[in-house]
Amino acid sequence: MIRNYFKIAWRNLWKHKTDSLINLAGLCIAFTSAILLLLSVSYEFSYDRFHTHHKDIYHLYFDVRKIKSSELSNAMPAPLMPELKKSYPDIRYGVRDFNTGTVIRYKNKEISQSLKLTDADFFRLFSFPIIRGNDQDPLAGTGDVVLRKGTALAVFGEDDPIGKTIELNTSEGWKPFVVSAVADDFPDNSSITYDVVARFETMSHYTELQGMWNNHFHDVYIRLNEKDSKTTFEAKLPAFVHTHFKEDIERAKRDGVKAAADGSVIKLLLQPLAEVHTDTDIGSGQANSINRNYLYLLAAVGIFIVVIACINFINLSIGRSFTRTKEIGLRKTMGALRPQVAGQFWSEAFLVCSISFIVSCIAAAILLPHYKQLFNFNFSSGILKQPLVWAYMLGGFLLVTLVAGGYPAWRMARLSVVEILKGKVGLKQSNGLRNSLMSFQFMVAVLLISCTLIAWKQLNFLREKPLGYNTGQVISVPLRGSGDPTRTMILMKNRLASYPSVLSVSGTYDNLGTGTDGSNRTSVMGFDYKNREIRSNWIGVSFDYVSTLGLEIVKGRDFNPSMPADSSSVLINEEMAELLGDKEVIGARLPLDRGTLTVIGVVKNYNFKSLHQEIAPLTLVIDNDFNVNYALVKVKPENLAGSMAAVKKVWEAAAPGLEFRGSFLDENVNRQYAREEKIVKIFVTGAGIAILLSCMGLLAMSVLIVAQRTKEIGVRKVLGAGLGSIVTLIGKEFVILVLVAVLIASPVAWWAMSRWMQSFAYRADIGWEIFALSGLLSLLITLATISWQAVKAALSNPVKALRTE
Repeated sequence: MIRNYFKIAWRNLWKHKTDSLINLAGLCIAFTSAILLLLSVSYEFSYDRFHTHHKDIYHLYFDVRKIKSSELSNAMPAPLMPELKKSYPDIRYGVRDFNTGTVIRYKNKEISQSLKLTDADFFRLFSFPIIRGNDQDPLAGTGDVVLRKGTALAVFGEDDPIGKTIELNTSEGWKPFVVSAVADDFPDNSSITYDVVARFETMSHYTELQGMWNNHFHDVYIRLNEKDSKTTFEAKLPAFVHTHFKEDIERAKRDGVKAAADGSVIKLLLQPLAEVHTDTDIGSGQANSINRNYLYLLAAVGIFIVVIACINFINLSIGRSFTRTKEIGLRKTMGALRPQVAGQFWSEAFLVCSISFIVSCIAAAILLPHYKQLFNFNFSSGILKQPLVWAYMLGGFLLVTLVAGGYPAWRMARLSVVEILKGKVGLKQSNGLRNSLMSFQFMVAVLLISCTLIAWKQLNFLREKPLGYNTGQVISVPLRGSGDPTRTMILMKNRLASYPSVLSVSGTYDNLGTGTDGSNRTSVMGFDYKNREIRSNWIGVSFDYVSTLGLEIVKGRDFNPSMPADSSSVLINEEMAELLGDKEVIGARLPLDRGTLTVIGVVKNYNFKSLHQEIAPLTLVIDNDFNVNYALVKVKPENLAGSMAAVKKVWEAAAPGLEFRGSFLDENVNRQYAREEKIVKIFVTGAGIAILLSCMGLLAMSVLIVAQRTKEIGVRKVLGAGLGSIVTLIGKEFVILVLVAVLIASPVAWWAMSRWMQSFAYRADIGWEIFALSGLLSLLITLATISWQAVKAALSNPVKALRTE
């Protein structure tokens, strides 16, 4: 019997080729899109779950109350982890994690690599396999280092690296280390990366840092004993915080900070390791992190696309089924039961869905490389080997088959034999459901179009807003890994002085925007000033920083290399001047732990961070404690490509063998909004697919409706109806559905995008014209889709129509 169902199903699909093709094409497009989006979401949520005990591993962070809000920070002081581990036996392993750059020197070879400074528990806490050397305690001694497999191959080639001595370039010069082990390359879905792993104790000034609870600069990860829960352990931490951060708490209360409902001012909390990659709220997030809301959006777009395809399938299935009432009546008259009639129709749906799913899996595999490039997703095809991914895909396929095929089958099985034989069953009986489903289709399309336009407007606003400094003529060159970065910057400055296209050269500790090295950090320090705490962003700079960026001095003067006292002076921005509260800030003395600094000038506010954040207090300092990590080169606006080539040539001479990663600051600024660009691409693509599927369903339904109303159209034409009235007859119902969809979707889009834009300190206006344009586009697309079929029906011969049975 089942074989007979599928045989008849195949014949019916072949008989109604147009409907079958629309259903197949729509489902193939929807399934392919959903599979690709599912792979993206699954991959991003799979980060760090490969660690054997990832459920017991946590990332520490602070929740610090401020006067107007609270601040989440993952930066920890050096003594915190050892003291925490000593105080609580709940912690099985704990490590500090600080990433920097270094140069490996072995014989006559020098290679620039990233350096991770951590504790001896690192390879016990995380599941990074040791493939050679000491796999029990690879960081037993402070002079031991572990190399990544790729790094070991680059340094030693095919030679055995175990026991060999290498030198690492540190802020204190070259230091010897012994290679104790080689670790396997980390997986692509790891938020923790490394090239060289060394002990945290080898950090410069480590002894001093161990006594500094107010210097926060690294991450901390801990693994709890399996019997201990996150909630239980967090309940023990307030006592620890009160003991070691008592002065900070008292200072905050003195300055007017109100405690939270539980009485806390500073909380030390635990973040599950599996959530680190998808949390961009704590600190600045990891370098490659992605907000989980974007992942939910990806999933929502995929679901919307599949729902639209299902609506097409349901509408076409029900619509076409009403042309098969004689078949249903005959089956029931011959004794067919409801389950048998439903089984026949469901088998047709299952056949269409199965073919579509198989084709979609093949299409997704073919399109995967292009999809990754288009949306800048970096995941391997190995995600396809995960059983859970296939479980989701097969589960979704079965759900779609049951919903899209099951409802029409159930609907047709319920038809009365008497009504069928009397000819009382027709397409009009499904109008309510059909119109509701089609209205939902249009609503999704209008929603995605509106969101696309709003996101596009916001992105253009971010790109075009003046930032207060020169972005188009300044090249940023990362210096880390070049030995002595300050020396490299000075060497470049001296050599570039002979190039007429170069106007000035300076150096900075923190980059502007996101450079090609992925860094976009800033440093925040606080100090007491007139019995209240002042917190400011600090950027270490070299001379000519102000002129290179084109900053405006509104009070006082710039740093002057001929004045030795400027090494203990600072420039501040207008926001910092307002925070100090002095009528005359020039000459103000800022008391820091390392000495008193004098304000010599005030620069006009500029957006040194992304436009997600408002301009914050800023202090510029010429200080050896802030290494020069980037060279800033201001060039003439003519022949920018030639100027970049000149800077690259000088770099290759100043740092031979190291990759040149220079970029213009406007590129760095745009790189800050990579997530926003990705969201626009998602909206554009999702809206395009939703519109395409809606139009396919619209076209099919218009064909079906015209076929059902052929005799009515013929009668109207004989009675004198013109082209316009016939087109209006067919099209007005669809136009009404679009207008209803616009009215429903517009406030939803406004609410959703208003919430999305709350993450920006600077926002474009969401005007009514966006929703009017969305509605107009939807209306034009609808009319363009149905007009051809409507005009064709209006121009048809009424005699043929009246002869139609």
